[in-house]
Amino acid sequence: MRWSWSVFFILSGLAALVLRLYRLDAQSLWLDEGNSWAMAMQPWSVLLLDLVRPNAAYPLYHLLLKAWMVVAGTSEWALRLPSALAGALSVPLLALAARAAVPTDRRRAIVTVAAMLISMWSPFALWYAQEAKVYALVLLVSAAMLWLTLRAVQHDRTADWGWLFGLAIVAFFIHRLTALLTLSAALIWLFSRPRRYAWLIAAGLLLIGVGMIAAMVAGIGSDRATSGASIAADPLRALWLTFTRFSLDRWPGDVPWVWFVPWLVLMVLGLIVVCTISHRTALVLGIMGGVPLLLFALQLVLTRLYEARYLMIIFPVWVVVLALGLAPQRDGGSGWRLATVIGSLTLGGVLITGGWSLFQPRFGLFSGDPVKEQYREAITELARRLHPDDAVVVHPGYLRPLYDYYMARLSADPAPSPLTFANFWMGETSYSQRDWDAERRVALAGYTRSFLVIAPDHARTVDPPLPGDEYGLVGNFWAFSREQRTWPCGIWRFQGVHLFCQEAPEAYITGAVIEPATPVTATFGDDLILLGYTLKATTLAGPGVYRAGGNIPLSLFWDVRRPLAEDYSLFIHLCRDCEQPPVAGDDGQPLAGYLPTSTWLPGKPARDDRAVHVPHDLPPGEYQLLIGWYRPTDPSPEGRLSVRGDGALGVGRLWLATIEIIGDDEGGRGDTDALSELPYRSSEFHLGTR
Repeated sequence: MRWSWSVFFILSGLAALVLRLYRLDAQSLWLDEGNSWAMAMQPWSVLLLDLVRPNAAYPLYHLLLKAWMVVAGTSEWALRLPSALAGALSVPLLALAARAAVPTDRRRAIVTVAAMLISMWSPFALWYAQEAKVYALVLLVSAAMLWLTLRAVQHDRTADWGWLFGLAIVAFFIHRLTALLTLSAALIWLFSRPRRYAWLIAAGLLLIGVGMIAAMVAGIGSDRATSGASIAADPLRALWLTFTRFSLDRWPGDVPWVWFVPWLVLMVLGLIVVCTISHRTALVLGIMGGVPLLLFALQLVLTRLYEARYLMIIFPVWVVVLALGLAPQRDGGSGWRLATVIGSLTLGGVLITGGWSLFQPRFGLFSGDPVKEQYREAITELARRLHPDDAVVVHPGYLRPLYDYYMARLSADPAPSPLTFANFWMGETSYSQRDWDAERRVALAGYTRSFLVIAPDHARTVDPPLPGDEYGLVGNFWAFSREQRTWPCGIWRFQGVHLFCQEAPEAYITGAVIEPATPVTATFGDDLILLGYTLKATTLAGPGVYRAGGNIPLSLFWDVRRPLAEDYSLFIHLCRDCEQPPVAGDDGQPLAGYLPTSTWLPGKPARDDRAVHVPHDLPPGEYQLLIGWYRPTDPSPEGRLSVRGDGALGVGRLWLATIEIIGDDEGGRGDTDALSELPYRSSEFHLGTR
């Protein structure tokens, strides 16, 4: 190979890497990425044992990710970088594979450049190159296996076959599904030249493939597994879905159908060329693409569970076939020239529609819109409102890794252990409303406020909603409380993740009356009375000492002399020099607007739980905590209610307490044994294991 081609492959890999690093951490980690982090956090001994466990689908990836995390850390960018590197390396390898498909023809340059452009700009390949999962690495080894197979068939050297099957052994530990490529390579070796008993051996290999699919079917289960987030498809529909995903990484209906036309034309042209190209190249492309596809079709007959990413092993064949569409048989006539022009125009259409797809609003990876589940945003909202004695429920329970990952990064305070309900682990059951009510009552007893983090598309696979409902039993309780004496205190909907808050004036189930730890008598305006407040502990130093980067959890207790005619908003200011703008604070109507002051009744005290989030970079020292009420139509000092009582500062402000802020590395953060001595409970309700 000339040095100019070597430079081309290096530059194509670098260009692909730039694309794959663009906005790498713009999207939140989604469920599978959180599981990757959780798996890689396991001890080395567990991950090494996974290498020999047949039910571990991709054990080597978790080992590699753990080693990478030791060096690079665990940020979103760091977790996704190995996939970006693998995705970038796959581009020159796919170009090499396309080049090897036409080894003795001047069309090699056209095919090589086409494969590089298609794979570099592919929305499907880019998606998995920006995901902390194994599939970019699967693409890399699959592309390498295709290239080595083409070389081995053309030269038929023992060394080439040895390299191929050596890589196949490594690939099997990267993802068990690559065994289908090894099976395909063995069939190609059998038929690459005449061999005795070839058909008999091939039948045995295919039976092994059928056995692998049977094992996959046993692991997946039946059609019930396809409810909710998964796609149910028969083999014919799966073929169409694979085409739409491989081309634009879209489901049918997400883009106008005309966007698929260039891809379809180029695929047809490529298949025509495959039929007229050398026998050996056609053998490799036909078997390495066809055998895994047929075996997956067999799986779909039984399970109907379709996942496009499982077909990543044949994506390299798809790219090479598309690239071959630009290299019709050379005959020097007008037909050849017409086919070349059509192929070139079609490639332009492929690149243009791929770009539109990447920047398409709501769906495009580079559009700036959320296209992955927004756990980061949902848990950010939770972290800024959380009190240490709140109940946090994650549903389904296997969202726990995302909660642990983000809470550790978004708050300097120790987070409550989330509640999970084991009866929703294993899919649809006969679990009844009565069973759920009894289990929930035990779990929430004694709490005064609870949050639910729910991923509806995942929840419906284990807690199916009734027709017309958005949620099942768990989601409906927080969305539409069946308990008396409970108030909603916020609903936040993010892409794929919803957050619900619910508060009770008395403790859930037990009915214990909550009283302020610090009684105060102060009046705002003529009729709004502060009865007292409670500052809760988040550090070992107790109430009043808080970490930078954490929360100041505050409960305010109110009453009214007579019903109020207006809905007022409350502000909380944290300040050192209180004649200057506050350094932190909270603002808004009680319970996020769900308990407006115009609904308050005399003699029925209202509790408003608030949290002031302290910036990470706030200097340590003493600060003052001030509160006040104002009319939302006039947020200026003139719109504030006057205040009377001890601590009144004028201009509608009341001094509550002096707060000490310490650095976020102080106060015993992470010392769970010591934190158990704090005056709140942090418990987990989990009746079984997944």
